[in-house]
Amino acid sequence: MLSAQPAASCHTHAPVGGGAYERHCPETTLLYRTIQEHWATFLADLEAGGGELPAFVLDELEAYFRCGIPVHGFLRVRCRDCGHSGVVSFACKRRGFCPSCLGRRMADTAAFCVDHLFPRVPTRQYVLSLPYALRFKLAYSANATGVVLGAFINAINSNLRRRARKHKLHGRLQTGSLTVVQRFGSSLNLNVHFHTIAMDGVYAEQPDGSMLFHPLPAPSDEDIARLARAVCRKVTGHVEHLTGEDKDQQLTLDRLANASVQGLVATGPRRGCRVLRLGFGRGKMALEMTIHREFISMGAAGWHICLDVLGRFLAGDPLGHMVGPEVMKFGGWQRLNAEYAK
Repeated sequence: MLSAQPAASCHTHAPVGGGAYERHCPETTLLYRTIQEHWATFLADLEAGGGELPAFVLDELEAYFRCGIPVHGFLRVRCRDCGHSGVVSFACKRRGFCPSCLGRRMADTAAFCVDHLFPRVPTRQYVLSLPYALRFKLAYSANATGVVLGAFINAINSNLRRRARKHKLHGRLQTGSLTVVQRFGSSLNLNVHFHTIAMDGVYAEQPDGSMLFHPLPAPSDEDIARLARAVCRKVTGHVEHLTGEDKDQQLTLDRLANASVQGLVATGPRRGCRVLRLGFGRGKMALEMTIHREFISMGAAGWHICLDVLGRFLAGDPLGHMVGPEVMKFGGWQRLNAEYAK
């Protein structure tokens, strides 16, 4: 029995508007089912090509498969007050992939930063995105990541102090910031970049030795351009000294990471092709794929028809299932093909 006081999730003591604890059932999520379905095939394809993943990658994914699944271990907890009991599955508590454990860690970190770390002063977010070559280097080298991040933070601090001195603030000026290193992009591709929350102003030392915060106006376009140039100059000065580390046994991971950075398919029959992306941007549906030049007009006409079919389906007037040559028989395809060919 693990309880020192009535559990917050107890059905007799649940907070107003709250409910009893419910398992989040990771095995029902799209991510879990997708990886589970293709994981063995992916490993077999790598093995057929003479490659294998490092042990730490295998350990991370296998821990994710077990996270939150009762068959892999659980605690039965009981409310000492009313006797209500329930099962809580073990979590993997990994830091590299599991959405549940990472989400909990993210929420805890955010609460700590708000409650205990940052003072009640204005802040501003700065995001640094990097060229492909640097992303690949930083993906393997903590030292290279530290060097680039240090250059970025120095540039931000210098910019804040320069702007503060323009507002007649002198003496010892202190700044502060917090950075989260994000290793993936919106499509889960490898994309090492930095999100930095910096205090939007400076602390200036007073005659009595205390520190007083002085907020600064929002940076102008020229301030941002100056900051970008400073970051570029500082990082470029270190690039020739940056090396990718810990790669001696990771040739397979090299290939996968290189493809991910560039948004390419790494394995299977579409190896080297652009990743198929379907999403929404600027109010329009956007589709990105690789297609042979000779078939561009045919492919464009086909996707045009597909979007028309989708529109009919969403409007409650479905046309049924159509693939391949059936799309070419759809009314208007010949006209669309001719128009796109121009």
